[in-house]
Amino acid sequence: MRRSFWMGIGFGVALTAAVFQLPYLDWSSAAPPIDARPLTIRHDAKGNGAFFAPRSGRRHHRGIDLVAALNSPVHAIRSGIVVQVGLHRGLGRFVELEHRHHLHSVYAHLNDVRVEPGTRIRQGTIIGTVGKTGNARHPWITPHLHLEVLKDGEPIDPQTVGLQVVDPTTPLIARDQQPLEPSESDDASGGE
Repeated sequence: MRRSFWMGIGFGVALTAAVFQLPYLDWSSAAPPIDARPLTIRHDAKGNGAFFAPRSGRRHHRGIDLVAALNSPVHAIRSGIVVQVGLHRGLGRFVELEHRHHLHSVYAHLNDVRVEPGTRIRQGTIIGTVGKTGNARHPWITPHLHLEVLKDGEPIDPQTVGLQVVDPTTPLIARDQQPLEPSESDDASGGE
């Protein structure tokens, strides 16, 4: 009788913990951080928003810039805890989240922030809105969300966690098509 009592208590505690954790499970690898479809990489007069695109001073872009309407909602790509909310010279207003498996995500150039440090949030929760803060203030820069994903403190391409983005500068080639090989008639002597 005594053993079954303690087993029942243990089962009850485990069930309660599971029910508490259920809303914070990630039901997909990464939720889209903005409502725009498709998620499109920014390319404008001031630069390329692709991951690892070259920047001045031998630097590289640490995230991706996703084209979005000003003041549109920004969502958490995974469940986690708000680690930091702040202002940065380049990033502008930003939010940093800590996720499971040593992942962090940073959302930058925000107009406003709707979360506070220490808050536990679910995947898809609105954490702020798209703005033009930090180095995105320039009038030639298209409104966008700057998204960084870090694993063990190192930036990784956000597409590796399941985000599907479109880069308008990358030509689309069907899987069963091979790139065309130049033919002899395409050389300078045979063409127009």
